[in-house]
Amino acid sequence: MVRGTVGRRELMRWSAGVSGSLLFAGNASAAQGDLLDLLGLRVRKALAANPGTAKPLNILQTIAAIIELERAAKRKGLPASPLAFNEGAPLPTSETSLYQAAMPRLVSLIDRSESLDPEMCDQAGEILADLNASQRVPPDGLGKPARLSPARDFAELKPEYAALFSAMAVRPEFAESLRWHTDAARRNRSRYEAVSKRLGTPWYFIAAIHGLEASYNFRAHLHNGDFPLTARTRQVPAGRPLIWLPPSDWESSAKDALTLLGFAGQNDWSLERTLYRLEAYNGFGYRRRGVATPYIWSFSNHYDRGKFVSDGRWNPEARSQQCGGGVVIQALARAGEISLA
Repeated sequence: MVRGTVGRRELMRWSAGVSGSLLFAGNASAAQGDLLDLLGLRVRKALAANPGTAKPLNILQTIAAIIELERAAKRKGLPASPLAFNEGAPLPTSETSLYQAAMPRLVSLIDRSESLDPEMCDQAGEILADLNASQRVPPDGLGKPARLSPARDFAELKPEYAALFSAMAVRPEFAESLRWHTDAARRNRSRYEAVSKRLGTPWYFIAAIHGLEASYNFRAHLHNGDFPLTARTRQVPAGRPLIWLPPSDWESSAKDALTLLGFAGQNDWSLERTLYRLEAYNGFGYRRRGVATPYIWSFSNHYDRGKFVSDGRWNPEARSQQCGGGVVIQALARAGEISLA
């Protein structure tokens, strides 16, 4: 586990928890009554709140709502978005297929309406949050730490990350979708960089996490995609940010999430360390199943199927419909947006 990084497997197991003492231990300013003793660590009670559960996705209502929002945007003359993706095309009624088709269209609606029609933007953001919850890869849950290689230590996993990344190829059926993900990251680079400059966390790492945790929804929390931003998070980690007053903006929420999870102030952002942090963030449970984690490798030749479809529940036939963070990073490098030297 990354030193000073919250392990979400532990968070899920205990409804709160951290993998390093940097975040909570030794905080003299915290009142003793606000702390719990979990696994020998002093943890704030706010992280032990009920994580909540995502409501089931109503596919037909979701499709109807997206179509109506697109029609409304056209009636109101909202400008087109560079992130437009097959708008107006029929949407599939399969839950897994719907995510890939509808997610970009909702992101485009948010982009079109954010400064011109906040009400429409919030409506699109809420639908995107529900859609994200149906496909977001949950932490690996309740199992023991697992590995594809003999150890979880970074030094021993480093060659594996380098070899996998070097041999990675995008599956042809996902090429068009990956181009959209690259455009989404590029389009919002200035927002990611604003957070990056405050924390030292690379903007492309923030972009990858944003896509995986919130489907690029700037109306939802980076921690876990919870909507709306005006309320604290409900799912693990719950009750974040601890101090949350207007303007309740995405950048402030993102800063809290990245700091909470130990990604602020880190010096080593080499490719291998970046991939290690991505895997540690979501957990090492896929290694126990002999599956390269979709959190990094989905859309590539390294991942086909097998997924934790809910907290601790494994489905060997389920496929992640999200684009892996490592795949996005490789695409940005090939597009000349970042250097991985």
